[in-house]
Amino acid sequence: MEEKPVPEEKKPRFDPQSAKAEPPPSEVEGARVLANEAREDLEAELPLDDKDVRQLAEDYVIEHGADDTEDFEEYVEEQAGSGGHRHGGPPPP
Repeated sequence: MEEKPVPEEKKPRFDPQSAKAEPPPSEVEGARVLANEAREDLEAELPLDDKDVRQLAEDYVIEHGADDTEDFEEYVEEQAGSGGHRHGGPPPP
């Protein structure tokens, strides 16, 4: 059986610097919304900056989908409690 080629828009895109697959635009938008909604609370509770919150949101959306803000905040608190997140974020207070 002959394989059909994958349309260009369905192929994963890769970051040329990290060689990691880039999430689809819908996931990027979901991460941006989650980060914006949770940023103020998270920055008040944890030693995180905008970049940390955005990266955690991207990680969360890739793993869990664009869920609700409370679940995302719990995820971030769990990541901070386990010694920071895998992207080298700050250690917990």
